[in-house]
Amino acid sequence: MKRFFWLLFTLILSVPVQAQIITFAHGDNQLQGHYLAATDNLPTKAVLLFVHGDGEMPYDAKGFYELIWHPLREQGYAIFSWDKAGVGGSSGKWLNQSMKDRQEEVAAAIEAIQSRYPFSAHNTGLLGFSQAGWVVPALANASTNIGFAVGIGFATNWVQQGEYLTLTRMMQANASPSEIKQAIHAHREQIAFFDRSPSYQEYLQQAGNNPMSENRFQFVLKNYQADASQDFNNIQLPVLLLWGDSDLNVDASHELNLWQHRPNPNNHVETRMIANATHEMLRADLFNESGYGIGMWLKMMFLEEDALAPDFLPTLIKWLNVQTQPPSINKL
Repeated sequence: MKRFFWLLFTLILSVPVQAQIITFAHGDNQLQGHYLAATDNLPTKAVLLFVHGDGEMPYDAKGFYELIWHPLREQGYAIFSWDKAGVGGSSGKWLNQSMKDRQEEVAAAIEAIQSRYPFSAHNTGLLGFSQAGWVVPALANASTNIGFAVGIGFATNWVQQGEYLTLTRMMQANASPSEIKQAIHAHREQIAFFDRSPSYQEYLQQAGNNPMSENRFQFVLKNYQADASQDFNNIQLPVLLLWGDSDLNVDASHELNLWQHRPNPNNHVETRMIANATHEMLRADLFNESGYGIGMWLKMMFLEEDALAPDFLPTLIKWLNVQTQPPSINKL
């Protein structure tokens, strides 16, 4: 309960206690990051850079990340996370970014941290959520500046993930089989429409109710063909992929099944399905709903770490501790 009020306090201040503000450049954007050292002067095992999913995301994901940061910092991990472009203290506009832009932004963040603190590739890792599935895997097979990565709720293909999300939303709305079929058909028609590279005015003519804003439309048009298949196949460093068994956004069973048949060079990639877990690794029995309203936020802040699926943090921390052993120990 004490930490509940501490979280409210830090959210109001917009800067977490003991955070160091680090500003770094990516293209024309100046991005504001927050570095949190391990707690209680613990020896630092590694720094973990948090890579956002979709949406207008501040450095702390509106308080959600703090539930994960606190136990990680108690285990000796430092944290670095930043406001998306155009959010909080960062300039620019995140909706203008392609997934390639986001990859380059993360690379700039890695360079910023390693230029200020004594972190090498061995003890620098990425921890990405959802849409970061089209960001982190590319870095995991191309970057020489990180040693490991974790993906939470990653989907391989943007279009397939969108179709699954359409299906689960219709099911949550208690739609009839014919309504579900119609919604899936409409989704596929929209993808075919995007394939023609339409203008926003053309999109509005066929969008119906609740059209996307122009900025969101341009973002989707720029990124809807994202597919991480080749990036996954070429991963060159240890990666842990986690899915919740009650994910409403990503077809977790489908993604896990893909990994049963996907080439896994040198066994770099480990996969886990977390029981009673949502897309965000919250407890499914308490939080499995679409959207992120004030009621869900208050419940999450009140429960603190108990809001997370019970197996999530132990699985994550155990894996991280293996990756961050000194190199000499790894060779034993």
